[in-house]
Amino acid sequence: MAKQPHVVTLLLLGVFLSPLLTNLPPVPSSHLSDDNPPSNTGESSNFTVSPSSGWTTGGEEITITGTGFLDMAFQNVTSDGEAYTWTTTTANYVTKSGLSPTVAVDSNGTVHIVHVNWDTDQLWHSTLTGGSWSHDFIANCYGCRHTDMAVDSNDNLHVAYYLKQESTTGYLYYAFYNGTDWATQSLQNNIQNDQVRIALDANDRPHISYSRSGYLCNGAMLKYHDGSSWATQTLDTSSTYVGCDSSIAIDSQGYVHVTYRNHNNMDQMIVSNVSGQWQKYTVDGGSGVGYYSGMAVDHDDNLHILYRTNSAGGQYKYATGYSGTAWSKTASSGSNTYFRMMTDDLGNIHASLYDGSNLRHQMMMPGQSWQPSTVDNAGDVGRYNDIFVDHNNMIHIAYYDSTNEHLKYANKSTGMYLKKEITVDFGAYGLVTGTVVDDSTIVVTTPSAGNVAETVNLSLWGADGTETDLGLEFLFIAPDDLDMDGILNADDDCPNTAGTSTVDRDGCPDADDDGYSDENDAFPNDANEWLDTDGDGVGDNNDEFPNDINEWIDSDGDGVGDNSDEFPDDVTEWMDSDGDGVGDNSDWAPNDANETKDSDGDGVGDNADAFPNDANETKDSDGDGVGDNADAFPNDSSETKDSDGDGIGDNSDPYPFINNDLDSDGDGIPDLQDDFPNDITQWMDSDGDGYGDNATGTAPDAFVNIASQWSDIDGDGYGDNWGNATWTEFRAPSSVGQFVEGAVMADYCPEVAGNSTVAGFFGCVDDDGDGIPNMFEIVDLPSDSDGDGIPDEFDKCPDTPIGTMIDITGCELTINDDGTIDLPEDGFFSGDLAQTVGWGAIILALLTLLQTNAAAAVLPDAFRWVQVFRRNNKLSKEEVDELTYLQSLVQAYFQEPETLHGELRSLKSDLTARFTNNEIKKETREKINVLINDLLTSTDEDLVHIAHNAAYFGLSNTVNASERTELLSERLAMEKTAEEDTFIEEGPSKGMNGQINPADGYEWLEHPEGSGIHYMRAQKSDDWIKWQG
Repeated sequence: MAKQPHVVTLLLLGVFLSPLLTNLPPVPSSHLSDDNPPSNTGESSNFTVSPSSGWTTGGEEITITGTGFLDMAFQNVTSDGEAYTWTTTTANYVTKSGLSPTVAVDSNGTVHIVHVNWDTDQLWHSTLTGGSWSHDFIANCYGCRHTDMAVDSNDNLHVAYYLKQESTTGYLYYAFYNGTDWATQSLQNNIQNDQVRIALDANDRPHISYSRSGYLCNGAMLKYHDGSSWATQTLDTSSTYVGCDSSIAIDSQGYVHVTYRNHNNMDQMIVSNVSGQWQKYTVDGGSGVGYYSGMAVDHDDNLHILYRTNSAGGQYKYATGYSGTAWSKTASSGSNTYFRMMTDDLGNIHASLYDGSNLRHQMMMPGQSWQPSTVDNAGDVGRYNDIFVDHNNMIHIAYYDSTNEHLKYANKSTGMYLKKEITVDFGAYGLVTGTVVDDSTIVVTTPSAGNVAETVNLSLWGADGTETDLGLEFLFIAPDDLDMDGILNADDDCPNTAGTSTVDRDGCPDADDDGYSDENDAFPNDANEWLDTDGDGVGDNNDEFPNDINEWIDSDGDGVGDNSDEFPDDVTEWMDSDGDGVGDNSDWAPNDANETKDSDGDGVGDNADAFPNDANETKDSDGDGVGDNADAFPNDSSETKDSDGDGIGDNSDPYPFINNDLDSDGDGIPDLQDDFPNDITQWMDSDGDGYGDNATGTAPDAFVNIASQWSDIDGDGYGDNWGNATWTEFRAPSSVGQFVEGAVMADYCPEVAGNSTVAGFFGCVDDDGDGIPNMFEIVDLPSDSDGDGIPDEFDKCPDTPIGTMIDITGCELTINDDGTIDLPEDGFFSGDLAQTVGWGAIILALLTLLQTNAAAAVLPDAFRWVQVFRRNNKLSKEEVDELTYLQSLVQAYFQEPETLHGELRSLKSDLTARFTNNEIKKETREKINVLINDLLTSTDEDLVHIAHNAAYFGLSNTVNASERTELLSERLAMEKTAEEDTFIEEGPSKGMNGQINPADGYEWLEHPEGSGIHYMRAQKSDDWIKWQG
């Protein structure tokens, strides 16, 4: 059993030390006074209290609602007081089921048990749902033992177990259940038939402890999943007897701890990565300890370990501590073994164990001692067991009934639960402990306030000692002053209604607090008024006319009441005779409702004056905004001015400030229409590039409709300017044309008339008229239809199947009855063969045959991979440089053909560019291109041989025609006298498997086995390539 660790607050762990919390948090002394004014409000925007008032005698239950109460609460582990007993049942009656059981409970309360049927060697999954057991087959499992299970946050099951390989060795297996299907996989071979334990980290990643195979274990090991794959960690291999009886735990910080026995020293050990690296520590150095260990980690990250000793009479030990610190150890007598441990949600440590015949359980609360109990004593039970405690604090134990050979299951409630409380502050009336029902509800009983009635502010004191102001008030009501207004019932004119009146009555409501009770106050909500003599609704204190029901205020203080004053806020006005809204005292025409002012003093009122602020204008006949006196066209609303005095208004005159007939250069084109007003030879520029359209004029434009071109020196129809910035470095400063951003129709050869039309290379010589400049023409290589290395024009058998042994004519070789081969070369070397082509071509054809067909397999390396450019004459330095670079390119990428092809094509383009720029010779470019074309069609196997063969690139000493003929003659003579017949070597099939060489990462195969012949797997084709190294 194992489960995912859960985060529990330090507060919860601390209060485990005391079943009941009685101490209250510290309260600041200033809190004992309450200076806030009383209020009857019972709720705020975040919290509410109901009811919001009660008797000063206290003892009434009130409810506070809000949010976040669980985070503030004191939490106490409390027993419900019930006496629970163990319930046991047989979970599976199949004979010999239940061996090595492991148990877990998911979030839905379903009980899962994984166990072994050691009669059928099968792994089974039993589940308890709704009171009924069901059983599902997982996998065949020969000799399986030591199962352990963990359930993750998604209710998936993780199971680790041992599967037998030999008598004491086996495999480490892992099974995963997603709620529907099981999947199993082998993680490790050669492990010891010994305890296997599993734990999950916070990311639900499994960690498995086990022992490496050996006599009494041979190393403490850890297998874990890193999120993408399984990894192995060697923990301790300090001796041949180390790693037995391991257990694993992962603390809340994510550190892994593995405990085990060092049988060599008989010590209980632990290994952890808590220091940042894996280190081992001694838990118990006593002699003969460390058997059947079980381990759990509590909420404080303390580790708890139970283990057996080999002391006579029976003894087991309990150790607690942490990796890298001191350990506390306690020994107890007894025959207890097969320890399984777990920590519940309340921080209690649980252990299931076998005492030699009975299944037992032990529980230890924090800071207390173990509380043992017998789970089942019916026969020999519990030798193999596992324990799980669910979130409802129910204990589940799966175990094996050795007497009846069945799987059994037991459960019992711990009877423990968390009681959550909080301190409610009633101000000066004290602190009371309330019960936190849930995160939004608190129930509390009010304290006694004596006979003093008062409204208090409510607040909460949390477990961390901080105060939360609820923004709520609670009213304490005294019995002898029911309305809580401070006036005893006997003296109170309104004993059931709180009030502050003192003038006309005592203790009655006085909303405005002016001393007059609301009932007798003409203005109950106005503290400044209580009487209205004239009954006009305005209190006498503020009524400027207290005895005039029609008036009560004179806003402007002119002695006329506002109701009669036509200008109540203007002390200088109170009458308007003509009713124009302007008082008579300031009206320019007090009896003319149409006029009130003459701003410009011209005798015309502003309302009738078209220009009220201009004494020179009063009328605008055409309504154009310009007065008639200043308007050149007073009756034409479209014109007001004639700047050039030509009788045409400026608005309709296209050139109001220019002589429309002016022609500066005298070319007959008015300046207004002339693009070149000072040049008699030019007057139009259609494309706007600054060069005139007139071909006979000054600086004429050769391309009148192309703004980026204006000159064509060679007259081939393409402009001298260029828009490709890379051309600039190849154009001399004194050459024709210039760089123009975005230029089109650019002439690549501006000083030579040409007819090339390929995009980007216009205007160069193109003799064959295909659009491509002569300088960029590509020479085609000779065709070879059957790929046997003999060009079709020399191949007598152009359709020879691939792999056929051929002669220099391209036809299949004939094998005689005596095992010899008739070769046309016999006649060639004896002089019988007529020479119809040059010696170089014949030898070239012969050597091409030898390098591309099966015959090459029987010739020495000196005849292989001869390329077409090997000649007797020496290479130029330029050719050597280019060939050397090409060879280095092939050597760098021959194992990555696709990358090599890309590099070769880039080199081909670069050669063309450099040839165009006169950086290399035509012969060099053509020669390198032939090699590039050959390499682009070469197989993966060819590239392996070519890469490190300097002869292919013409970089080693060459052999002339006569020397090659002599060498070939000697080789053919050797072939005729050989004891073994010529054969075609058969390589390994694609389906054969080799071994990965860790040095280079390639797969290698020796074939036939022991032959010394090695092959390498080609990455692209997956074929085997014979190694020639």
